Amino acid sequence: MDRRALKQLEQWFVSPGRKPLIIWGSRQVGKTYLLQKLFMPLHKGSVYIDLAKDDEARAFFSTTSDPDKYLRYIEARYGRKITSSTPLIFDEMQKCLSVLTSLKYFQQDHPEIPVIATGSMVRLAMMEMPDEERKDFLFPLGKVDSLDLYPMTFDEYLMNANSVILERIEEAYAERRPLEQYEHDMAMDLLHEYLSVGGMPEAVDVFLRNRSYVDVKKVLSSIYDNFLADMGQYNVSSETILKTRRVYQSIFSQINKENRNYKISLTDKGRSNRDYQNAYTWLELARVVLRSRNKEGKVTLPLTEDNGLFRLYLADMGMFTYQSEVPFSDFLVKDRRNGLSGVFYENYVAEELTARGIELFYWTGKSGHGFEFIVRNGGKVIPLDVKKGKGKLNSLQDFRNSNPVSVAVKVSSNNYGFDEGTMTLTIPHYEMFMLARDIAEGVDLERAISE
Repeated sequence: MDRRALKQLEQWFVSPGRKPLIIWGSRQVGKTYLLQKLFMPLHKGSVYIDLAKDDEARAFFSTTSDPDKYLRYIEARYGRKITSSTPLIFDEMQKCLSVLTSLKYFQQDHPEIPVIATGSMVRLAMMEMPDEERKDFLFPLGKVDSLDLYPMTFDEYLMNANSVILERIEEAYAERRPLEQYEHDMAMDLLHEYLSVGGMPEAVDVFLRNRSYVDVKKVLSSIYDNFLADMGQYNVSSETILKTRRVYQSIFSQINKENRNYKISLTDKGRSNRDYQNAYTWLELARVVLRSRNKEGKVTLPLTEDNGLFRLYLADMGMFTYQSEVPFSDFLVKDRRNGLSGVFYENYVAEELTARGIELFYWTGKSGHGFEFIVRNGGKVIPLDVKKGKGKLNSLQDFRNSNPVSVAVKVSSNNYGFDEGTMTLTIPHYEMFMLARDIAEGVDLERAISE
């Protein structure tokens, strides 16, 4: 299957100033697939070392972080000369943290060698190091490049499911016009497929190959159980393991209530969010949960202040849908989509923003009105309202009473449109990846829309 990250990998590989590359991402998000099935076939001389499975290599590397010793060992074992055209890949480096330290010295002593390392729970493994080891541990700060890999976004799903519709969506958005109605309907159908299947590569692959939701559910169930099992790793105590699982398993029920702020007291009576800080931290560092922080009233830049209120989302739509226990048929049958909770679309938007490096914030006003997300765009803050259907922006005036006038965005089932009177851009759910890309790239939305 195609991944956008392959293009980023290739750009890194040919960059004259490249540093050793770390590919960050949660378990089962496709890091190994990206390297073995997409990148390595383009670079036939690649040397791949799986630190989770290769006991001999792991034992050797754990004794040193000296790149010269690494190279002598690898060349002797594989009978292959490591050169500037030989990608050297260390997979699952959380199993051998000395490899992480070695990246600093690869950059320092052998900058010509293209080194790639992947990790799913590296920072969690670092937290579990004994105090003495952690004190001497060197993170290669400033000596590495990074690539964040997330579950497949909607555009990646379309790359593999229907590339023609993807092109039509991109063309229409670029030209600031609505899709033809039949294209709009097709795009919405594909969007709801994605909401049900999610973006974990194994689930997408199974669905696109045989179109069986029975098989998809088996895959999602397995991944979900694996995530819960992972919470037994790199956790400080059995109590924290239980807390971490309790938080993860309650995400849908918490975000689906009227007040969507996360309150652990609803799940564990008598406890406060402060009692669960370790659990929240673990889930964020493992990249399986996304946290959105609250802003109230007048919003100032940069978006850094924290009033303690937050919402939690799951990092993959498939996991979110699986946890909700909503039947897949509710996504497939148009008449039943009206019964879907709006939080499915909200979780989807949270994923699309996060996948492009946009930090999550939401806004509440004095009257109780609010916006699911707010994002920085130039010197202004833009509110994003996420609707499951068409809907109205009831919170817009409240927001503008305390914040400078800016364009507002409604993400809904409506086709593309712009209301000059209210300065409101309406985009359909399936164009969210285009909007997120523009925000991440610093496009002035107000200017782009008016041109």
